[in-house]
Amino acid sequence: MMRTYSGFWLVLWCVAAWPATINVSVDLTSNVHPFSPQIFGVAFGDPARNAQMRYTVDRWGGNSTTRYNWHVDFHNTANDYFFENIPDCTAPTCVGTPPAGNSADTFLHEAFVAGAQPLLTIPTIGWTPRPDSATQHPYTVGFSVAKYGAQQAVDPWDTNAGNGNHTDGTPITGNDPADTSVAALPSFEAAWIAHLQSTFGTAANGGVKLFALDNEVMLWNSTHRDVHPQPATYDEIWNKTIAYASAIKQQEPNAQVTGPVTWGYCDLFGSAADTCMNGSDRQNHGGIAFVAWYLQQVCAYQTQHGIRLVDYLDLHWYPQDPHGASGAIYSNDDDAATVGRRLRSLKELYDPAWVSESWIADLGNTDANHYSIPDLIPRARAWIGQYCPGTKLAITEYAWDQDQTADGAVAQAEALAIFARESVDLATRWIAPAAGTQAEKGFSIFLNYDGAGSKVQGNSVSATSANVDAIGAYAFHGNARTFVLLTNKTTVAQSVALAFNTGHAATWKLYGFTGAGALSQTGTGVIAGATLTLSGLPAMSASLLVIPDDDEIFKNGFE
Repeated sequence: MMRTYSGFWLVLWCVAAWPATINVSVDLTSNVHPFSPQIFGVAFGDPARNAQMRYTVDRWGGNSTTRYNWHVDFHNTANDYFFENIPDCTAPTCVGTPPAGNSADTFLHEAFVAGAQPLLTIPTIGWTPRPDSATQHPYTVGFSVAKYGAQQAVDPWDTNAGNGNHTDGTPITGNDPADTSVAALPSFEAAWIAHLQSTFGTAANGGVKLFALDNEVMLWNSTHRDVHPQPATYDEIWNKTIAYASAIKQQEPNAQVTGPVTWGYCDLFGSAADTCMNGSDRQNHGGIAFVAWYLQQVCAYQTQHGIRLVDYLDLHWYPQDPHGASGAIYSNDDDAATVGRRLRSLKELYDPAWVSESWIADLGNTDANHYSIPDLIPRARAWIGQYCPGTKLAITEYAWDQDQTADGAVAQAEALAIFARESVDLATRWIAPAAGTQAEKGFSIFLNYDGAGSKVQGNSVSATSANVDAIGAYAFHGNARTFVLLTNKTTVAQSVALAFNTGHAATWKLYGFTGAGALSQTGTGVIAGATLTLSGLPAMSASLLVIPDDDEIFKNGFE
């Protein structure tokens, strides 16, 4: 018997040509814990679309925010684009004269209107664009060709703006940070928060409450090397945390601060002054991994001073590729090898036995840190438990592709499910998916699965797949419903035999998407007992089974 729903074929009886049925068990009484709605966050994006998508957090972050001058509304593009000071707010788009109506104010207003909680990056590097920066070409630049000579590359729109490398590719050294920047003390950033309070109210009265301590601080010596050429160390980052987080908390006592904002795998274990795994800086700090040591300082400071400077451990994570890989996971590459690595790399988030298929595996397992096994979220949770209990966990940059692949959409849905199951407290994807893209579907299956505003909510509960590389399984219970997310990560249709720890008597509905099909209802039926078989889940798809707790229609016999 075969039925068609919104372009999907849902086969309700066994078809011999399909692979063997995959067993999935769901236990509503095991591993029960609430999951945070703040995991459904993004960075930037179109405000109107963000509101339609119902994203819960919107992050103002990235390399350009490390040097943002709120008072004159300039940012520096850093190594991303020729170290230029660029005005954010230019006529006729300005609402007012900075700081009133600056780009940050506009962003925050739009985030609040969209129903999202903004996460605002507070610069801690100690430099900010000069207030007398040029407002049009030629811009104020970090490596002027006129001052520092011919360079490897220049901005084609402003040929005086060089990339900071001599023509032979070696870096220019000894440049003057004052070419683009002036000192930005903690008081400068505290004054920004005071401005935000006067504009949007205090955190206790609906204003901004989430603040990040800069962005990828262990990359400053490359990304922002025109003002910070030396690698950041354990002590520098902690001292800046004391200075800037104290200023934030003094100005806004209800602030929730995230730090240290790592860039990826290497700075979990060491500073920019170290090698990826170990080095003299780490050895001089008891041999403790950087993030673990940082957490230790947070709680030691709280014990001594009665102030918790950092509320969220803030990490960034992108799946990596092996050396010489033909395709890149974080791209729209969609060859079979890249697809396989993209989907398997999700296990880097949680699997204590999974050895990375990327260059991370080259690090080996020379000590108890087991470097080639990322196990990111449990690792971070263990460090929190050992060194600073009560710290929340944020992953404020991540992505599994650049919006347009079907497997990327499946990976996005599964990443969100993993964040929920593994108790991540806040997550923001880089960046908000463009409207109508594949990646949006990965959010919609949680935030608006029926197109009428229904969302997955409540508690994460136990779900176990007999073959996680073929079918991912995640379960939730809330709003008088059981939700089971099933991701088919293969190139063929799959059948799933669900076994619940308790019986159901209800009419169920199935929602899902494929690369070719929009998110829609794809099936319905009845369950009377503790088992249910879903046959023909489409290749490379995500499906959400929704079973109400109390189905009056079913109980009254109207099937």
